[in-house]
Amino acid sequence: MNLTSRQLKELAAAIGAKGEITVVRQPSRRVTLLELRASGKSPRQLLLLQHSLRDRQQNPQIARDEFNLLCALWGAGMPVPRPLHLDVDGEIPYFVTERVDGETRFTPNDVSSFCDELAQILSTIHSFDVIEHDLIFLPAQQDRIEEQLRSTAADRYGIKDAMKEALPQISMKATALLHGDFWLGNLLWRGDELAAIIDWEDAMLGNPLGDLGKCRLETLWALGEGAMGRLTSAYLERNPTLSACVLPFWDLWGALRLSHFADWSDDRETIARMNSQYEVFVRHAINGLKTIKK
Repeated sequence: MNLTSRQLKELAAAIGAKGEITVVRQPSRRVTLLELRASGKSPRQLLLLQHSLRDRQQNPQIARDEFNLLCALWGAGMPVPRPLHLDVDGEIPYFVTERVDGETRFTPNDVSSFCDELAQILSTIHSFDVIEHDLIFLPAQQDRIEEQLRSTAADRYGIKDAMKEALPQISMKATALLHGDFWLGNLLWRGDELAAIIDWEDAMLGNPLGDLGKCRLETLWALGEGAMGRLTSAYLERNPTLSACVLPFWDLWGALRLSHFADWSDDRETIARMNSQYEVFVRHAINGLKTIKK
């Protein structure tokens, strides 16, 4: 995002900073890295975040929603970036947070313990009290699912047909807070400590198994089948009231949302492996749906 000198000065004033903000770089279309320099103090790094046209068309209030969610999470002591400023008056709304110093982790030393920790983090998100913190403004998972099932996009494995057939047996009554894109790339670590859960733009209210299904596929790709199984059992042990028999439906929803994974890598061997794992994952989920009692 291109910011004028005047806009940067106004931003500094808006967050109560006595210093100068400069643009460092733009690592992605969504993120602009800023730096705040004040006399006698160490530089502070900030992130300016905005959303794609597609996301804004789907939810015109997405910047406000994500910022207000971060305010609620930060205020409750959750490990998220500190929200500083929201601007919805410009052509493209944006908000600013502190930049969290941390690193993603894709090769844990102890995969089993790491998966237990992932299950605990996910369970903590899902237990967040959405009523107490007034998060009813977030999108409903059911609306997102219905929209995706109406889509005419190609579906080579028949995921949408399988989901439509099973939909009458799936409860949409749960209204837990869902991260919406919970995977290893959205967790920052500082040593062995979780520093922050980032990228909440896909947050919604719904059945927590929706987060688990997508995360299962991401974990399969990143850490293998054993890790996926460990994550699943650890999560379900912590959430015994959830109906594990309907997990295949949520696996399919996760797979539907990740159908463009082949765009992520130029490595043919990696894509071939992921494609094979994806196909097995989907076939297993479709077969699993047949066990749901009508």
